[in-house]
Amino acid sequence: MTYLRHLVIITLVFTIIDWSLASFYFIILFISSVTMLKVAECSERRLLFHKRNLYPMPGVRIKKGSKTAFIVNGRGKNRLRFLKKFEQHKSLLHGEFHVVTTSFVGHAQRLAEEMAKDGFSNIIAAGGDGTLHEVANGVSNAGQTDIVIGLFPNGTANDYARTMGVSTNIAHLFAQINQGHFTPVNLGVVHFADDQKKTFVNIAEIGLGVDVVQRVNRSSRWLGPNTTFATAIIQSFLSYKNRHILVETDDWNWEGLVNSFVMANGRFFGSGLCIAPEASPVSTDLSVVIICDISIKDYLKHLPKLKKGEKLDHPQVIYKRAGKLKITSNETLGIEADGEFLGNGPVTVSVEPKALNFLTGSDLI
Repeated sequence: MTYLRHLVIITLVFTIIDWSLASFYFIILFISSVTMLKVAECSERRLLFHKRNLYPMPGVRIKKGSKTAFIVNGRGKNRLRFLKKFEQHKSLLHGEFHVVTTSFVGHAQRLAEEMAKDGFSNIIAAGGDGTLHEVANGVSNAGQTDIVIGLFPNGTANDYARTMGVSTNIAHLFAQINQGHFTPVNLGVVHFADDQKKTFVNIAEIGLGVDVVQRVNRSSRWLGPNTTFATAIIQSFLSYKNRHILVETDDWNWEGLVNSFVMANGRFFGSGLCIAPEASPVSTDLSVVIICDISIKDYLKHLPKLKKGEKLDHPQVIYKRAGKLKITSNETLGIEADGEFLGNGPVTVSVEPKALNFLTGSDLI
């Protein structure tokens, strides 16, 4: 019933904006909402399902006597829910720990860098992909290669958690910390023309996704993650103009109009869309998905396949792999990663194998 209320409200808003498009929006949002509802009802089951399908990951054990920091995304009600769960279960956690809540964009990165330098062995991001992104960049800036990063999925999308099979059970997280196992996983690195660089954990994208994440980050998100992303994707499709880009790698080059150009460590983006089904956070390169000139009709038609994690058999969708990519354009070329806008190109994107120690359970070793 919640999704039906959301559907009615959104349709009324669109009707006020443009009556002639009301029925069109209603049909699109109805299809998206039904799909998102099914996903929401089995979100935890999906996490466990993808956990069983992870690539084999070699594990290492954290040294004894470690201390743990929890960096909690301070936006929204999810913060309160996490803190309540933490208080209820903190007796299960061994060793020294410290909990801090973020206050502004970029705060998690600053805190992670400070805590890495202050001797914390484990830093847990309690948030979504954006919080994990900031924590990973903070630890990277600190230059501490032995820090272990963990994740409690508590954000808008939680897409990297889907790839890694991360549970939303806080007792399970505490058990992982106590067991002390981690897996070295890859980081992506975006290099800008001014020698600045940003790392990413999950996915970097050029094209439509830049507009989508900016819409999502500006929204109140009161509709919930799935409806928020579905609405942002549809709105972006209706206004976005495909970009002409040139991509150069050691093994292949590509040039043309692109709707979305995706470089992936993880499999999911957009709150559960399996855009890169062959991506692996422990491979030696990035999974590349080139979505060329497709329509919103094509998107809606293939949405169920994206949900199921199937590759798209479409002449405008290309799958490749690369360890390093140089991407240029004569047009403004924005890039986002892990749901955060990074800046404008040209850019060079590469992979750093096993650059991040990710907290895992002993059952993944």
